[in-house]
Amino acid sequence: MDLERLSVTLRPRNHWEAIDLGVRFALSRARPLYAAWFALTLPVLAALTLIFALWLGEISWVLLIMWWLKPVFDRLALHVVSHAVFGEIPSLRQSLHALPGLLRNSRLLAALTWERFSLTRSIRLPVDQLEGLRGKAGRQRKSLLGRRIGSAATWHTLAWLHLETILWTGLLGLVWLLIPEDLMPAGVTLWKLLTAQPLWFSCLLYLPLLACSLLLEPLYVAGGFMLYLKRRTDLEAWDVELQFRRLALSHTARSGLASVCVAILLGLLLGVATPSPAEAADSASLRETQISQSGETIKQVMQDPAFGKEETERRLHWRSSDEPKNKDAFKLPDGLRGLFQGLEGFFEWIGKALAMLGRIGGWLLILAALGLLLYLASRFGWFRNSGEAKAPPAELAGFDIRPQSLPDDLASAAHALLTAGDARGALSLLFRGSLSRLAHREQVAFARGDTEGDCLDRTRQQAAARAPYLARLLGCWQRLAYAHQVIPPAEIEALCQDWRKHFEEVSRG
Repeated sequence: MDLERLSVTLRPRNHWEAIDLGVRFALSRARPLYAAWFALTLPVLAALTLIFALWLGEISWVLLIMWWLKPVFDRLALHVVSHAVFGEIPSLRQSLHALPGLLRNSRLLAALTWERFSLTRSIRLPVDQLEGLRGKAGRQRKSLLGRRIGSAATWHTLAWLHLETILWTGLLGLVWLLIPEDLMPAGVTLWKLLTAQPLWFSCLLYLPLLACSLLLEPLYVAGGFMLYLKRRTDLEAWDVELQFRRLALSHTARSGLASVCVAILLGLLLGVATPSPAEAADSASLRETQISQSGETIKQVMQDPAFGKEETERRLHWRSSDEPKNKDAFKLPDGLRGLFQGLEGFFEWIGKALAMLGRIGGWLLILAALGLLLYLASRFGWFRNSGEAKAPPAELAGFDIRPQSLPDDLASAAHALLTAGDARGALSLLFRGSLSRLAHREQVAFARGDTEGDCLDRTRQQAAARAPYLARLLGCWQRLAYAHQVIPPAEIEALCQDWRKHFEEVSRG
């Protein structure tokens, strides 16, 4: 994913700023967005109106089916917005040409059935459509993204529902007020129209709601997509990575001049700061003189009233048993003395009992902590033998990395796919093979829920020699899979040749 081509500024934002940014971004690209949107929705609306409204006389079914088909329409809106964010606004022809693939590869059946009533569908849609994750990996990915923005996505959906309702009732009231009284039949009230619902009143009732829904839905998709980008920026630090790239470019341009300036400055400082032998001898004699006169200087300082005065400070402290007792101290009567001695024994017993209970409770807490520690150790394998390597996962970031699922000559197989015109399959095979070699041959400790960025980070930490190639390969894959850019065949062919240099050496070793 080429972050430098983003047409929005990456910075830390709260949830509502991200949603507002999505709405404003969609409005700034309203022409291509709504052109693709209405090119899909209006023919469907015309067909449904012809069947249900004009033929069967049930316009409410048109509204229900159009609402139910929103996940179908949302995929085209997200396609336009996601490309526009990376500076590539697709034409109407390109958007409609990509529609069958979007519907086929984005879990549309689930979106139209058991996930249709999900309040977080605005952030689930980018995972299904752009990341293409399925099964357990997809569920883990959605759970990870929803930990921080799930509540915001829910309130986003509820706010849009209320906004549609407010606009619908306002538009409906406006139209109702503009109807002349002469055109209304005698004795007809609003309640009678609501219960009877003739065809003209059904059109008046439902068409404003349908218009509000169609106009606001692309903005809802854009707001959810920006919320998704905000969460990915927080997880993968896209803003920090982009700033580092810019700093690296500026640092390269200024490094030569800075080195010359530092060398000149160090030379001047060394020339000024080096003392002559005569100056060093004078400073040593002056120091010995000051040391010999230090006693008189201290006496003069102590004669000052601020330092030479004496103060008496009184403090309370517990009396020890070794101190002599005052014989003239006040003595209690024998009756009160016996009472106080009895109370003293009682409180001493209470203290010992509480101390025993505290000691027992402390040991119980220690045993409970040890039991919890042993449970966690057995649950997560903290105390396993480090010499025993943990088995790599079968899937990483949605890719099957089992060695038996890969061809023997992987680079040649990828080159054959490229020659056949399947650039996506070639890059996918190279990426799977790289992850498989790193996990099984070089023992890189990938975790089951790692994303593509996590895999690159672990490779940089545990197999730094393979990290530059994996970064190049991952960049090409993200540009093709997520940004839908065309990768030059020469670049993919170079990746096939470099794969042999990096990973066939590993297999020989």
